[in-house]
Amino acid sequence: MYDFKDKAANINQNNRYMFAKTISMFEYQNLPETIPYQELEKILQTSGYAFITEVKGKLYAFAGHLGGEQDVYGNPQKITINNIFLNFNKILNVETDGVLIRSDDSLQGLLPLFNKHNFMLIENDINMIMNGYNNRLQTMISASDDKTKASAEKYIENLIAGDIGVIGSSPMFEGVKSQSGGSQQGSAVTTLIEYHQYVKASLFNEIGLDANFNMKRERVTKGETEQGDDILYPFIDNMMKCRLAAIEKINEKYGLEITIDYGSVWNKKNKEMVDDIVTATGDAPDVTGDAMETPLDNPPTETGDAPDATPDATPDDEANEEATDETQDETLNETLDETTDETLDETTDETEGEIVLKSQPELEETTEISYGESSLPLSKESSNEKTEIEEMLKDETLTDEERETLLLMLSELEGV
Repeated sequence: MYDFKDKAANINQNNRYMFAKTISMFEYQNLPETIPYQELEKILQTSGYAFITEVKGKLYAFAGHLGGEQDVYGNPQKITINNIFLNFNKILNVETDGVLIRSDDSLQGLLPLFNKHNFMLIENDINMIMNGYNNRLQTMISASDDKTKASAEKYIENLIAGDIGVIGSSPMFEGVKSQSGGSQQGSAVTTLIEYHQYVKASLFNEIGLDANFNMKRERVTKGETEQGDDILYPFIDNMMKCRLAAIEKINEKYGLEITIDYGSVWNKKNKEMVDDIVTATGDAPDVTGDAMETPLDNPPTETGDAPDATPDATPDDEANEEATDETQDETLNETLDETTDETLDETTDETEGEIVLKSQPELEETTEISYGESSLPLSKESSNEKTEIEEMLKDETLTDEERETLLLMLSELEGV
């Protein structure tokens, strides 16, 4: 059964629930078998730092206690490690005997943050539970003596059991007094719920999760819901930067290839990593090698085409290309002239008008049969002009001049 009065146990329980979520904040690859990622993140988030060192030929992560002499900036240079299982008890130098992984630049971790917010949530839980108890109390009953008190309790028991109670004497009324204990609790409940949402949203926002709370009793605009996004990133970005710097030292010192990226929902919200240290796919950009120092002779164009690797053309090649272009142009012109000569180009002069059938060099969809001021459309793409003219003659709306023109056309095509 949940004991709402045991504050310490409830805060500890809420902290463990939060760690169950935040341990999956980062994903590691190629960690040594002796350093499970869950244990490494648990040490980092609870202690604020972890010290990686080698014991009996294997790497381990320890919490330890920082102390000893300080450097010029006041940072401790010694760490005391006492591990009973490995029978390892030693004071090590932070810089030379291993690698110190910081959870954040202030060596705080997440535990102080969880303690604060969960304490506020537990206290508010008690307030809401007590408010619920008070809502049960509608009437307070007082009795002047034990006999009257026993009679009042019996009466209440009968009511709870569903029995109709009977009062047998008037002293019962004289000795029992009732006071109204109910009050308007609606506004108090609303305030407690809003406070609970505010504290929980503040906690999740600190660890990079968007949990908006609504303190308004009206509509919320899109700008209001997005205005708090900036607060989500600085802390977790700082946590990522500290881990990246430490992993780089571990890989260099012990010859490993450990990589890290955001995990779970944090991976979706943080594709653009810390100061361009990590690309969108989680891989570190290659900044080593001669390729980064030597610029490309023929850089790619903006359209993404590869640079032209063909050597520059010689003067003889340019002359040959010009001669080839002139030959191609002459051949193309001759072909166009022959095509134009073969095209039907007939003009018949009549006393009342003229008939024109001529294909234009441009690509036109239709040509026209002109007679005087009238014109009839004729499809250029038709392969059988005779059939087309016969179809046009069936049009009853043709004038006599247009019909005579079409008949002359048909006669020409038939060779009459």
